[in-house]
Amino acid sequence: MFPRTFSTVCFFWVLFVSFFCQRSDFNQLCDPKSNAYLESLLVRYINFDETPHCGLVLKVNPPSYLNCPPLKPQRNGNFFLENFESDGDRLSLSANPPLPEGITFSPFSLSLEGRYSGWKANRQSYTITASNPKGSASCSYIPAWMGKLPFKTNQTTCYDATAPTPVPDPSCSVIPGQDGQLQRGTPQSFTGPSLVAGEEITKDINTGLVWTSCQRGKTGIGCTTVGTTDFQFVPAQTECAGLNVGSGFANRTDWRVPEIDEYISTFDYSLVSPSINQVYFPATDAFNFKSNTNHTLGAIAYYPTFIESSIGVGNHTDGHRLRCLSNGTPAKNKRLINNNDGTILDLDTSLVWQRCTAGQTNLSTCAGGTDLISIWSGAISYCQSLNLAGKTWRLPNANELRSLLDFYHSNGYPGFDPIYFPNTAVAVSPAVINYWTSTTSIVAPENAFVVNFQYSSGGPDLKSNNTDNRIRCVSDF
Repeated sequence: MFPRTFSTVCFFWVLFVSFFCQRSDFNQLCDPKSNAYLESLLVRYINFDETPHCGLVLKVNPPSYLNCPPLKPQRNGNFFLENFESDGDRLSLSANPPLPEGITFSPFSLSLEGRYSGWKANRQSYTITASNPKGSASCSYIPAWMGKLPFKTNQTTCYDATAPTPVPDPSCSVIPGQDGQLQRGTPQSFTGPSLVAGEEITKDINTGLVWTSCQRGKTGIGCTTVGTTDFQFVPAQTECAGLNVGSGFANRTDWRVPEIDEYISTFDYSLVSPSINQVYFPATDAFNFKSNTNHTLGAIAYYPTFIESSIGVGNHTDGHRLRCLSNGTPAKNKRLINNNDGTILDLDTSLVWQRCTAGQTNLSTCAGGTDLISIWSGAISYCQSLNLAGKTWRLPNANELRSLLDFYHSNGYPGFDPIYFPNTAVAVSPAVINYWTSTTSIVAPENAFVVNFQYSSGGPDLKSNNTDNRIRCVSDF
C-alpha cells in the first residue's frame, strides 16, 4: 500500500500533470519529460529509494516525534477530522488496538477521520505510530468521542399547578419547560421477543444489549409459564451464569446479572405497574429486580423497581425478581471534562451540566451563597432563566439527571465525584436532600421524580415541597 500522506498525493498529482500535459517525444532516461524518467521516479518514490538518479535524490527523513491531537470533544454521529504532527517524510499511520468501525486514517493527510456512533463515550486509548522505512515515532491518543443522549422518558403529558392534584395541560403553557413538553433524549428502540434456539430474547438497538425477554422463572411464548421468580444476590449470579452452559441460552454464552444503570435504560415513565414496555418484555412483574451493582460490598445492592421507575437499595438476601443480560461489558468509569466556565461536560451523554448547585456563587469551588431550595415549578423556571456559559438551560428530566449518578465512585455513596461537582448537597439521616427533575409521576401528578446524590437513589416527591429539594440544570453540548 502507498504511504498515505498529503505529500504523496501532491507528488502523484505532479507526476500526472507532467506525464499527460508535458510529454516529450524523446525517451531519454534523464529527460524530465520522458516516460522512462517519470516511471523510474515513480518507482523510486514508492520504494523509498534514495539512490541518486540523474542528479536527483528523493530524500526520506525518519520521524523524530509524533504529536497526537489535543483532547477535543466530537459529537456522536458527526463527521470529524483530527490532525497529527510529525517531521518525517511519506509517513503511514497505524493504531494499536485498531480504530473502531467508521473511523480510519485519512488518505490525504496525516490525520484520522470518520464518525463515532457508540452508545457511550469511547474509553479506549490508542498507540498511534507514524512510520516509514527509516524509522517510526508514536504517541498516546485518548479521543473524546461522545456518546448519545440518554433515553427519552416517553412522557408526553404536561400538568398544571392545580392543588392538590394537578390536571393535564395539553398546551404545556401553564408550566412550560417540563419533560412532557420538551421530550428530550434518544428514543427507545427494541426488537423482539425473537425466538432463537427455542428461547426468547429482546435486543436494545441503541445499546446493543440483549435481554432475556422473560424475567427468570417465567417461560414460554408471552412468558406465561411461571416458576420460581425470587432470587437473592448470589443465586441470581448463579441463575444468569447457568445460561452459559453448553451452547448457551439463545446461542449466547455471555449472560450476566445487569448493572443498575442497564436496568434503568428499560424504564418507561409513561407506564406504571410495571413501568416497562410489555410488548418487548412480556408479563414483567411490578416489583424490585436484582442488580449486580453493590452499594455495600457483600451486603447491600441497588435495585430498580418497575412499580414506578424508581431506584432503591436492599440486602443481598432480599428476594427480588431477575432478568439476565448479554452482550457488552458495562462502563464503570465516568468521562467528565471541566470546561472551567462553571460547567461540566459528560462525554457519555453529550450533556453539559451546571457544575454548582443553584445558589452557589463561586463557580470554581461551588462555595459562597446559599443553596436555592425551590418547589418544582420554581426549579423549572430557574433553569429556563439561568445565564451561564452562553448556553440555553433546562431542568433535566429523570433519565438525564440519573445519568449523572456515579454508582461506582465510593459505591455510589455519595453518587458523584466531588472533584467535578464540589459541595453537592448531602444530608445526615434522617434528613434527605434531593434534586428536582422535570418528569412528573403519572400515578400521582402532584409528584415529580427527584434524584438523591447521597445514596444514588430516588423516586417521586411532592411538587410543593419547598424545604428539601435543590436544583442542577442541564444543557446540550
